[in-house]
Amino acid sequence: MNFRSLRRWLPLAVLITISVVAWRVADIVDVDNASVNPIRYDNELATPVLSARRIPETLRAPVIDANLQPAIAALVNGSAGNQICLTVEVDDRVLAEVSQTTPLVPASNEKLLTTYVALKLLGPDYRFTTSVRSDVAISQGVLDGNLYLVGGGDPFLSTDDWWTQYAEASGRAHTRLEDLADAIVATGLTQVTGSLVGDESLFDSVRTGPWPQRLIDQRQSGPLSALAVNEGHTRWPQEYVSATQRQQTDNPPLHAADQLAALLRERGVTIGGTDAGLTPATALVIAAVNSPPLLDIITHINSYSSNFGAEIVLKHLGLQVAGVGTTKAGAQAVFDTLQAEGFTVAGLSVLDGSGLADGVDLDSDGIPEQDLLTCTLLAEVLDKAEPDSDFARSLSIGGERGSLLTRYEDSPAAGQIFAKTGTLNDVSALSGYVESISEPGTTIIFSYVVNGREAGISVSLKDLQRPFIEQLAAYPVGPTIADLDPEPVMANPTPLPSVEPPEG
Repeated sequence: MNFRSLRRWLPLAVLITISVVAWRVADIVDVDNASVNPIRYDNELATPVLSARRIPETLRAPVIDANLQPAIAALVNGSAGNQICLTVEVDDRVLAEVSQTTPLVPASNEKLLTTYVALKLLGPDYRFTTSVRSDVAISQGVLDGNLYLVGGGDPFLSTDDWWTQYAEASGRAHTRLEDLADAIVATGLTQVTGSLVGDESLFDSVRTGPWPQRLIDQRQSGPLSALAVNEGHTRWPQEYVSATQRQQTDNPPLHAADQLAALLRERGVTIGGTDAGLTPATALVIAAVNSPPLLDIITHINSYSSNFGAEIVLKHLGLQVAGVGTTKAGAQAVFDTLQAEGFTVAGLSVLDGSGLADGVDLDSDGIPEQDLLTCTLLAEVLDKAEPDSDFARSLSIGGERGSLLTRYEDSPAAGQIFAKTGTLNDVSALSGYVESISEPGTTIIFSYVVNGREAGISVSLKDLQRPFIEQLAAYPVGPTIADLDPEPVMANPTPLPSVEPPEG
């Protein structure tokens, strides 16, 4: 029995135990004869003791839950012809389960696993540090040797002009490379006779995950590196339209060194040149810049579905658990952590951190390389994280932030849905939380994943999701607790005549 089932049945078991104990105690207690005047009431209870109205929550649940079934049926029926998994639950009551244990390709819903484990293993306050080091002392503003830029795996180390392409800035975390340049200048450095050397050795130098070539060609992620500026991009349009319009570097650490050198020259520092390489073990830190807290990084990843950010965080997990910053080690860390926490990992396949491993291309053995997970697992993670958690608040918010901004900006569900989208050619997914509009404190957990030919680009499939979410936000529809509460007793009690207790 998993923890969700245990939590569901534990209150009933406790109630039964208390009842049995109370009965046994009452059975053996020796009670004296009454010596007080009995009281007689002029009326009967408006609601009988054994009426269902005396447990209004239990009476109400089937009614309000049944009112959601048409919306659930419309989503399921509209998804016919595809592979689908669905789970919907509220207050530990399962409202819908459809093929919930069937492993499907999750697309970016994979990021829910990556970011959950990252918060678990690293903590929300964890920061990534990018440092500048030297094994030669600065003398009268001159460093007679090399300056080393050491990558700390900060996924969003960037220059100010990188962010001008985005119209929406809310929830986007970043670390300014300009701040690092200013810190270097503050040391009094005016000249580097050698080179500024970029060092990416914290992680391996594999630039992609196990992804199909089409997604690599579409530049769905920048080249992976522990030292990347602007996610490894060298040129981009003034206004973001598509990742395919961007140009990427083949050498992220050298590109990072070039970017920092340019900023230093703008500030009057002379640099001999740039290079990529390793930092001497004897080098000391002369300046550094820290990333925002991990929670802000995770919010950026989940709200805007950053593939690059998810993959860099995954390599951190590999480094944390196995001591190597690789995609494979990170993927294993995610699987092992979920299994150790008692989640249902049957059918789970973790190959990357972003969900780009969709299995369309085959590996050398002719076997699809793909991420796979179940709606059961997604719902368990969402349930364990809890709706009021930092994890929940890192997700895109309908009508307010991220990938759900435009989907729900003119919807009753705006501000009520916190969820992660997932879209590839053959995948459409949406999982998260919906807060009740009419009953604050009531939150529905849901997970919906569809695999099928062109499922991800199907307008009709996406159109099904909006009314479904709006019905979840309108929940509960039906009788209120007040409508079902026991009727009050209005009459005044009348004492009976005094009766002497029997002798004995």
